[in-house]
Amino acid sequence: MIRHSKVAILAGFLPVLAVNIAVWINMTAGLEACFPYWDGCFSVSRGIRSGPGLMVFKILAWPAAMLMIYCWWRCGGWFLQHRQETGTREKLIVWLGMFGAVFFLVYANWLGTQGDFYQWLRRYGVVFYFGLTMLAQLGLAAFIWNIRKTPQNSMPVKPSGFYLGVVLISWLLGLGSAFKRKLIDNPDFLDRVENLLEWNFALMLSLTFMALGLVFRAEEAKNKSVNH
Repeated sequence: MIRHSKVAILAGFLPVLAVNIAVWINMTAGLEACFPYWDGCFSVSRGIRSGPGLMVFKILAWPAAMLMIYCWWRCGGWFLQHRQETGTREKLIVWLGMFGAVFFLVYANWLGTQGDFYQWLRRYGVVFYFGLTMLAQLGLAAFIWNIRKTPQNSMPVKPSGFYLGVVLISWLLGLGSAFKRKLIDNPDFLDRVENLLEWNFALMLSLTFMALGLVFRAEEAKNKSVNH
């Protein structure tokens, strides 16, 4: 039997592992040694788009994308556990998330390639991965919030609260990225802040999958105790 909690946790953990291993390998090969989550020394793409770490990232990106797609597909059945039927909004959440995972794969597959068309694929691959996943996670947060407000709340309180908190931080980082150019004039500092926000936003996006995995795990434990 597939433990859906483990799939969701791995769906968040594997992209983080892929990026950080690739960056570490590239640092050993000459990339500037720093802590990009704090220093903002380079962007995510610059850290992994060349060097020996690139192939490691590409190899790990495939199972990561498959896990994300499965996780969003699983959410379709999970919605039914908390409601009698799923409406258009719930179906949209699933499809947004699944397409977001596909665009993550597009980005990863064409990273490090040359040519305007491939550059276009990389640029819009990451934009749609971030955007669609962000919208799907927000929709899922709204679903969880609505269930938590009902008298017969069936949502585990602490794990679901953690999920909501991570989604909130993701959106705050996203808004910070959108308005940074209106708040910062210094080009060098702006570049550093942009990189820092990108690294931490990508981290939060993955952490949201792991937080969802904790929600699934709490429900699995609850169901197991009821069955026994």
